[in-house]
This record gives sequence, structure tokens and C-alpha cells, in this order.
Amino acid sequence: MDQGLSFDLNVGPEVEEFANALDNCLSPFLSQEDKRARIIDLPRKYYENAVRRLQQARPKRARSGYEDVDMDADEIETADGDGLSGEADEVKQLEKEVQTWDLIRRLLPLRYATPEAKTDDRPSIEMDTGSTQSDLLLEFLNSDPLARERHAVLQWLQSNAADGPDIDDLARDLLKQADRGDIIAHGWLHTRATIKLRKNLTAWNGLLDRQQPRVMESHVNKDGAPLITQLDPDAITRQGRKLEPADEYFERAIWLGCFEHLRRGSSLEELREWCQERTEMWRAVSMSAMLLSEDQTVPVDDLKPESLALWRRMCFALARQGGSDDYERAVYGLLSGDITSVEKIARRWDDFLFANYNALLRTQFDSYVLSRCPPNVTSTLTQNFPSFDAVQFLGKPQGVEKRLVRSLESQPRTHDEATEPSKALQAAFIARDVERHLYEQGLVMIADANANGKSILLPSSEPINSGVVKKKYFSLDQDDGLRIVSHVYVLTALMKKFGGAQKKVSNFSPPPQLTFSQESILAGYTDYLRRAGLPELIPLYCSILEAPRQYDVLSWNLIHEEDPEQRLLQLKLIKKAGIDVLKFVDRQVVLFYEALGDKAPQQAAFSIISDGPSTPQFGKLIKADFFGYEEGVVSSGDDHVIRSLEWLLMVDGKWADVFSMGTKVYKFFLRSGRLGAARRLYERISFEKIIQGISGQEETEDIWYEDADFWAKLLERSEVSNMSPEQVQAEARIFRGLEALVKALDGLETIASLMLISTELSHGDREFWGPAGESIKNVKDYMKPLLKGWLMPAIKAGDAELQDIRAAYLPETILAYISALHFAGTGLSRENLLECMELAALVAERESDLKDVFADAKRMTELVEAFAACSKALAIATGEKRPSGSGSKKQREMGWSRDLWSVKTGTGDASVIGPA
Repeated sequence: MDQGLSFDLNVGPEVEEFANALDNCLSPFLSQEDKRARIIDLPRKYYENAVRRLQQARPKRARSGYEDVDMDADEIETADGDGLSGEADEVKQLEKEVQTWDLIRRLLPLRYATPEAKTDDRPSIEMDTGSTQSDLLLEFLNSDPLARERHAVLQWLQSNAADGPDIDDLARDLLKQADRGDIIAHGWLHTRATIKLRKNLTAWNGLLDRQQPRVMESHVNKDGAPLITQLDPDAITRQGRKLEPADEYFERAIWLGCFEHLRRGSSLEELREWCQERTEMWRAVSMSAMLLSEDQTVPVDDLKPESLALWRRMCFALARQGGSDDYERAVYGLLSGDITSVEKIARRWDDFLFANYNALLRTQFDSYVLSRCPPNVTSTLTQNFPSFDAVQFLGKPQGVEKRLVRSLESQPRTHDEATEPSKALQAAFIARDVERHLYEQGLVMIADANANGKSILLPSSEPINSGVVKKKYFSLDQDDGLRIVSHVYVLTALMKKFGGAQKKVSNFSPPPQLTFSQESILAGYTDYLRRAGLPELIPLYCSILEAPRQYDVLSWNLIHEEDPEQRLLQLKLIKKAGIDVLKFVDRQVVLFYEALGDKAPQQAAFSIISDGPSTPQFGKLIKADFFGYEEGVVSSGDDHVIRSLEWLLMVDGKWADVFSMGTKVYKFFLRSGRLGAARRLYERISFEKIIQGISGQEETEDIWYEDADFWAKLLERSEVSNMSPEQVQAEARIFRGLEALVKALDGLETIASLMLISTELSHGDREFWGPAGESIKNVKDYMKPLLKGWLMPAIKAGDAELQDIRAAYLPETILAYISALHFAGTGLSRENLLECMELAALVAERESDLKDVFADAKRMTELVEAFAACSKALAIATGEKRPSGSGSKKQREMGWSRDLWSVKTGTGDASVIGPA
């Protein structure tokens, strides 16, 4: 993921929409209070965004022809056709995302409520028995933050259930077995018909149960079980008799529907309408005392506190001791706050959590209701009518949510769903265990990133604990999950930053690498944004990270950008995001320089002169392609550090740092023999271009560079005050000197190629020698800085690295230069050979620093032999004039003559080599 690879990502508009919503929360023009308010409201925007996408995705499935209501989600998954499966997966993923943001939007404002928001404006209700159910519930929720949160979770679970299949569809199979066609009303049709038939057969006009016992023994249903004799609602439990089998299915379908309405938080009006359609209004009445519906704005029947307390206990008795069906007992178990009876029909993770949260909230409310009853009434109710105490049943209040979540994870029936990443994230938020969850999520992503090699963006900090269940967390290739969990981390990080810390209830002890691991989630998301072609969003998310991680993540992501215009745009976005641009570019270049390694690796002795014998035409041949056989190819690490210097140069006032850091990079490249990388550095960031950029002048004089006043003016113009002119002058001198070496070597490599080509050409090929002359001229210009005091000021100041570079490169480079002049002298003009003799004189000067470098390298013999070969070539040269880039006029002014070394012969005279 760190190599700049691009994948075929299916990026939806939600990526940018999420970023825009976040950006609106962090405007520098907002006060801290306004930022905080917008951040708390952010999950609502994400929720609405996900709902809109879900609504757009759902019609796709209907258009595919598989809209049959009998087909559930599991069947859709297994249907033939990849297209259908993909659409079904998309819908399922969106449903999970909607649920996640719905949960967070409900809980975040409660957990980070301001002190003012915690006190409701409604007047407090006096403690008397005149309070009604509506008043009591509102007052209870207003007085207990924990109850408000549990109520919010309960409403979330109700909302999730409400998005499920239609209730009538759930009961359809039961109604088919009820054998009543399309009739959904009028109660127990089959049992009524049997009772009526019994009366007709026995000519009995009264109640059947008043007949003789032996007659009653024969009053059975189709299965041979005793049949009820009356049709009132509690006849089954009162008489201990059965219905006709078909009516038992109908009864179960009715109770299933009632339970689903309660489970989904339906209002009393919805429940009444549903029961009225089935002529079962008595059921709605029996359930109407306290529904805890999802919509709190719907009015409910008002009851006195003592009535509510008694009603709850009656429901509990029915749940535990009455009822003819599991669904009937579950209905009254739900209303009474029982757990066992509700869990008996639970199918999914949500159902089990609902059973427990419903019980906890109703237990809390029951305690509140009893506190509003007269003491004698409270005593009578508690002593004579048992109720279920979920708070006591579930143990110590502190951490009860976490224990519930972990128990669901360990149960076989809910384990698979509990360890699904979206559900695990929801569970962590409910259990106030987000810190641990995000920490372990980061560890999993780090492990993914390092699975196939060391990751730079997500470096491995510690091994994953064996207790971490990896399948609970999103992997790096789950793009939607990565986006969701990244924004959850953003929310938690921003809420820490802008105050209002939630009450700590988790006993999670943060490990040392907590922040690093959590921030790795966002680091992974920025890599996704880069691969998705949305680098302009990266600075926004990096602003959430702490320094220096934010600079590191920015650096690794933006280093791939090569377009100067885009780089300038990124720098503007970085500044807008509140990130220090100067610190970013400083950190970036240090980061990539350090990534090269602690020190330059050892290399073989620098050698570009061939080992073969000297030839009259070339002297010693220069090795071809000594920069590398693949021109322009450098390692990604080398290229990154060069790009980081380009970023540094783009920021006003940082050009002086380019000299200092560029010198370090040059040193590393040259000491490790990375000539290709060094050449790319001078091609991308040349000394001349830097000076032109900051001085505004196209041409400058070399003498200016040795003038401290010149650098002082540039520093003043750039408003740089942290460096002295003398310091910048020294750094610039070294940078320029190392660049000169690389340019000279680059020119010599060109000459080496020309040497090879010339062997296949005729002696006077003007098409070849014309351009070759220009190459020779360039090499002469490049070599000039190396021939007098090259790097010596810094070496005398104690720079050991430059001493090593001088010792390693200068002798070999000068020998190659001599070969280049030899080649030019025999191929172009012997004036080049004369210049070689001038070089010999320069080396021989008393003040020359060149002979010492050859003496120290024990290569004086090679130098003498190279000069001797040139001298010999000059002696036998024909003097034929060829196109040349040599400055013959200048040489004549210095006293040189073509005839100086010409060979003169006469009859009987020996050849004399020397001045005439």
C-alpha cells in the first residue's frame, strides 16, 4: 500500500460528501463551541447520507425481478446471478452503515452533553400520586442520564427491527396453517365451529362445561386434546384446555404480530389499528399501559404510578406462569421487563440485546414509579406481587453493558453476528469500549499492511495480542468499512479535542501504542483516498492526527504528486487545514532522508577507467554506462527524497534549507555509489535554478557566490532570519561543488559512449564529431570547479564525509577527464591534447591541491602514465584541423602553439621531440 500503486476502486460520492461535512465542522472562523456543536451533529449528517444511498440502492433489487416478498435476505444471497448478489451485498452493507450512524447520532449527544443541556427546561414534577405515565416517564428520563442512554439504545434497536420484513409477511406461514383463507379477523373460527357443532349434537343451550363430566371428556379437538368450552380470551389458561390446531396457528400468528409491534416500537395507535383489523382489540388494551414506543411524540394512555407498578407485575406473572404460546409469554415478558421469556424467541444479536436493555430500563423505571407511590402502596406491591429485577440479575451496574456485549459474543447463537465488523463496532460504542476497539482495529490494519512486506505508512509497532479476534475488524481492502471506522475515530478524536469528555466507565488501560494504533486507521484511510484519486482530501484528515504523525502521513501520501501546480494546491490545502506548512516540508525531507538508512552502505572503490592497456587513440578507455545500464531508473526511496527537496523548495524562505539538506542527500548518494540518483537530483534541483528562482535574475556571476553580501540580500528578500549569510554561503558552496562532480561524471559518461561509437565510424565523420565537440566543451566546463580547491574549505573545517568523497572520486574523475581530452585530441583537434598538458602543469604547481590527492591515493603513477600517453599522442599528431569546440585563440594568447610538440626529421638526424 506504500508503493504508490493504483487500484480500480469504485469510489462513490459519499467519500467526498463525508469529507465536506467534516470540513464544515472545522472552519477556522467557527468558535470552539460552534465546532463542538457541529461535530456532535456530524453523525446525523452521515446517517442521512447513508439513508439516502440505501433508498437509491434498494430499487435496484426490485428491478432485477426478485422482489418476491417471500424471498428473505439469505435467499437473495444465494440466488443465481452475480449482479443480483452484488446488489444484495451493497444493500446489506448500506443497512449496516445506516444502523451504525443511527446509533452514534443517538448516543454521541447524550455522552458529550454540555452541563446546560443536561438540565431540562421542563418544570420538575412534584412527588405526588397525581403524576401520570407520560409525566413520570419524561421526568424519569430527564433525571437519569444512564436511563436516557439505555432508552436511546432501545429506540435504536426498535428502529432496526422496524426496517425488517413486513409483520404480515412474518405471520403468513402461520396463517396458511390456520386454514382460514384470507380471513384475518373474527377470532377462533375453527374452535367456535366445533363448540357450536357440539351444542347442536347434544341439544345443549347452556355452557358446555356445565354438562356431565363424561360428556365433557369427549369434547376434544382434532388432535384429541381437551377443547375449551368458552371463547373468552383467557379461556385457555383458565380452563387448561386447547384450541383447535388451526386456531392455535392463528393465535400464534396474532401474538407474533403483537410482539413484533412492541419489538419495533410501534405506537399505541398503530397497535390498536392492527388489532382492530383482526377484531382483537382486547389485546391492544392489555398492552397499552407502557409501550416505550420508538416515537415519543405519540400520546399514550395515562395511568397513576401505583397502576403502572401493579400492571407491570401482572404482566410478569403472565410471562412466567400464563400464556399458551412462547410469543404470548414474550409479549408480556417484554412489557414487564423479563429477560428469559423474551430471549426464548430471540433470533438475532439485536433481539438478545433488546431483551436485556428493555429489562434494565423497565426495572429502573419501576424503581422510579415506586418512589412516587405512597409508602404503604409500595410495600404492598413489592411484598405481594413479584417482579423481575434486571439490575440485580445482571450484576454490578458498572460495566454491565460490556458484560452483555461479551456474553453475546460468546454465545453460539449470536457469535457469528457479534463478530461481524459492523456489529462489533456498534457493540463497542454501546459498551463504551470504543477506545479498545479502535486500538485493536488499528493493530489489525497494521498487520494487514505488513503481511507482504514492511509497510512505511503503517509500520508495525507491536505484535497482535492472541486475544484479538481479527474477524471482528475491518481489513484494509474493505473500503466502506474503512471509511466508517475512520470517521468514528475522527469523531472520538475531535470530541476529546473540543472538550466535554464522556464519563469513563471502561476499565481499559491504554497501552503505550494506543494513539499510534488508532491513528493508523486514519493513515490507512488517507492511503485509500490517494489510490482513489482524491489527494485533495488528505490534508483535512491529517489535521486530525497528532504531530509528528500528521506530517509523516501527509508526506508518504503526497510524495507521489509530481505536478507542480497540484503541489501548490496541496500546500494551500495543508495551510487551510491548520497544519504548519513549514514543519510539514521540514519533516518530509527529514523523514525520507532518514528512510534511506542510518548511514551510506559500503561500496567498492569508485572506478570508471577500464583495466585494459592504453591506446594511441583513447589512452585509457572510460567505462560505458557507469551510472547504470538503465538510464533514469532510481529506487523509490532515492526518488522520494529528491521529491521531498522539491516540496521544500516550493515553500517561501526554505531555499537555504534545500542547500543544507541537499548536501546531505548528495553525500549519501555519492558515498553509496548511487550516481543515477545523484544525477536525478541535479536534474531536478540544480544550483542555477535555485539562484534564479530566489534572485529573479536569469544570469549570475560566479564571483557573487563568494560574496557574503550577496547571500545577505537574498536572505533579507526571503525574510529568512534563522540562518546567517556566512552559513548559507558555506552550505551553497558545498552543494554546488557536489553538483559539479555529478555533472562532470555525467559528461564523462557521455564521452565514454562516444568512444565506443567512434570505433565504428570513419575518421572524419562530421555528423559525429560536430556534436561530440559540444560534449567535450561541456565536460571542460563541468570539470573546472574540481581542478582547484574542490571542497577544501569544508574539509579544512573538519567535514570528514567530504574528505572521503574527495578521496574516492577526484583521482578517478581527473584520470577519466585526461582520457576524454586524449580522445578529443586524436579525434577532434590536438588543441585538446595541449589542454591536457596545461592540466599537467596545473597539477605540478606548488600550490596545487591535486597532486596531494593522487599521492594520498597512491595513484601518482597512473596520473603520470596518463599524461605521458597524451604527450605521446600530441607528439605524433598530424595537426589536421577538425571541428572543435576548443578555444584556440585563448591558447595562443597563453603561449601555446600547434607546432610546439611537432616532430621534425632530417636526413641522417635522429628524431627530436621537444621545442624547436
